[in-house]
Amino acid sequence: MAWKRLADCPEQKIIGNYQIEYWAIRDGKVWHQKRKLAAADPASFEVFEGLDFIARDAHSVFHAWSRLPQIDRNSFVQHGSYWRDRHSVYCEYETSLRPLADSNPASFRDLGGGYGADNQQAWYWGRHIKSCVHSSQLQLVADNPLYASDGHQVYCDGKPLRGAQPASWQLLPSGFSGDGRGIYYMERKLPRVDMATWQHLHRSWSKDKNHVFYMNRIEKDATPEGFDKACAIAREGMAF
Repeated sequence: MAWKRLADCPEQKIIGNYQIEYWAIRDGKVWHQKRKLAAADPASFEVFEGLDFIARDAHSVFHAWSRLPQIDRNSFVQHGSYWRDRHSVYCEYETSLRPLADSNPASFRDLGGGYGADNQQAWYWGRHIKSCVHSSQLQLVADNPLYASDGHQVYCDGKPLRGAQPASWQLLPSGFSGDGRGIYYMERKLPRVDMATWQHLHRSWSKDKNHVFYMNRIEKDATPEGFDKACAIAREGMAF
């Protein structure tokens, strides 16, 4: 992706999905979704291709209607799912482009899957992962970008799998994972699971010799004896 001068676009405007006019030059002014950007310079105004809200002129960076004077325009670059300048790292969140508090752009790494880390902190889609104290070692799990590990903890969707041992942890089907001592559905541990007899049945269903589980919950009205994949499919259909 690259910056594209708005004045060079057909009819000096950018039309997005559903025929929404995201950017335009009219009457010598820059407009975003029919609102005028009074401080923007139309002659130098550029939009970032493929994105609907990030733009700049010769002096400033803009997000939608907002001019962002705290961002250093000349060093502002995309960095994977994030952005950075010489001062900070930024994440686009809905209708704003927010700086990551106390982030270090010099050491920041975009890991993919929404994960990012510098030498002191880690983030997931801009949300600080407070439990990650080994951010310089954080790496994405190759087979599923929902997961990452720093060698001390495993994370799913940016949340720690409490008690999981990274050295023995592995992905299992359909959102399950385990480390030989416990089974997790996403970031949540299954309660009172018998590791020797646990088995995955269908999608979010599993069982051991004592319980039937849906996601990480024990299904109290189901007994594991005779409960098989067909039963899981039938129960799933009843939920809808």
